[in-house]
Amino acid sequence: MTELVTPPESDFFIPQVKLHDGDGMKRKRVLVLCTGGTLTMAPDPEKGGSLSPVQGALTEFMKKSMLELQNEKMPDVVVHEYTPLLDSSDMGPPDWSLLAKDIKANYLYFDGFVVLMGTDTMAYTATALSFMLENLGKPVIFTGSQIPLAEPHTDARQNLIMALIFAARDAPISEVTIFFHDKLIRGCRSTKVNTGELHAFDSPNLLPLATTGISIKENEHLILPPARGVLRVHTRMDTRLLTIRLVPGFDDKILRHLIRAGAESGTLRALVLQLYGTGNAPSVKEEFIECLKEATELGILVVAATQCHIGSVMMGHYATGRALERAGVVSSNDMTMEATACKISYLMGRGDLSRDEIADLMTVSMRGEVTHTDALPPPPFSSAYQRGRLKGKYFY
Repeated sequence: MTELVTPPESDFFIPQVKLHDGDGMKRKRVLVLCTGGTLTMAPDPEKGGSLSPVQGALTEFMKKSMLELQNEKMPDVVVHEYTPLLDSSDMGPPDWSLLAKDIKANYLYFDGFVVLMGTDTMAYTATALSFMLENLGKPVIFTGSQIPLAEPHTDARQNLIMALIFAARDAPISEVTIFFHDKLIRGCRSTKVNTGELHAFDSPNLLPLATTGISIKENEHLILPPARGVLRVHTRMDTRLLTIRLVPGFDDKILRHLIRAGAESGTLRALVLQLYGTGNAPSVKEEFIECLKEATELGILVVAATQCHIGSVMMGHYATGRALERAGVVSSNDMTMEATACKISYLMGRGDLSRDEIADLMTVSMRGEVTHTDALPPPPFSSAYQRGRLKGKYFY
């Protein structure tokens, strides 16, 4: 058992189990925070053989079956399993806040952190922590598995080993990231793209920060510079937002009802619209545009996102998009839906920003979540776009 002193400003203490004591060499130290997920699951006979989380299974597996941890190149590892272990679908802002607080409480005593959880909301959690951990100067790496730890062909072992390696490197990538399969991607650029393959996550509008094979290859120009200042943790997320995905033929009256009801009750502060293509919506439906004007007049932040997997919202390039701009709609540019939602929640949760200030910050890269608008490509099929693509400047 290893006892670590918790900073006095923290009102909680993490019980820790040290997996090995090292061999006299000074090793890096990594704290593993396990919340649950497929990685911790095994068939439960009492539930007809369906998969359920098994408390303590991860620590036992790492002690008995992961001899790689004894390698002198590996860090010393401390594991904390939360009780109860959770399906990631049940995780939300309170759980994100707990992770952020626990990282802060142990920040001075570890070189890096690995968070193990289910894959369904991993991109949301990693994105949220990207915003919640300001001035982060150490790696926080999320990982999990598509195949349970109990299965002989599990992908959990490789994902966990590589996450530990990245968390303890001499030249660390001090960001919130996700390692999965063979890629390290920025947390606030990530999204889950596959339910049945091992490459479950992608970073659609940003190349991986690093890839693994025979060696580790970094895209050094994409890695954020080291943070300056003391780590600050923001734990308040305001979730009074609604996301609507447009489909052809939708009824404007439903949208108007939701806007008015939300504004009247105070339960709606932001509306995210997943629009077509580069941020297009029906321009001939005047009632739709009027709905959005009414929303902005009622103090609701209206943000346009794209339904496309790759690319950016560019509302000023088409007449339909310009109509949205005139209605007061703000662009999410090339952020993922996870980043758009979490960034809005984070900014609203700060409590010191007006709607207009939040709207301005949506276009500002705070954690590397959005490409600066000057770097976004010109309209597709334009001569400027084709010249840039030939030079390898744009990859969509």
